[in-house]
Amino acid sequence: MIKVVLILILLMGSGGYGAYAWITKLQDDNKVLQVNQSKLEGAVAEQEVAIKQQAVNAAQIQAANSELREQQTALQKDKKNLAKKLGRHELDILAQNKPGLVEKIINRASKNELRCFEIQTGSPLTHDELAVRKKSLSNNECPKLANPNLGIEEDS
Repeated sequence: MIKVVLILILLMGSGGYGAYAWITKLQDDNKVLQVNQSKLEGAVAEQEVAIKQQAVNAAQIQAANSELREQQTALQKDKKNLAKKLGRHELDILAQNKPGLVEKIINRASKNELRCFEIQTGSPLTHDELAVRKKSLSNNECPKLANPNLGIEEDS
């Protein structure tokens, strides 16, 4: 009978030790899972921030693209206007017959175009450019940019 009692005690002891080991392993696994969950929650929060930032960036890119399309349309219009102007004149024949006149025209146009580039890159408008009201006095290369008051009647 003692042998049976000893076997039962050993079985109960080993079962108790097995249960204890199993519970401690579950507790350790639970701690690891809690750490992993907190890391995952942090990663999800970071991803949400990144997604929001990408949405903002996409909106900015869309706005920049639409602005570029508008500028491209304006440049195409200017290109067609210039081609139309150049198509009306035979500059090579005119340059041979009246080189001084062509030189003055080209120098004036170059000066006006350089001023257009200066304005586009941030140079402020001069008092004279702001005061222009007549087309004959305006910068013909970029009248809307260089002479914003062109065509506006001045109140006297």
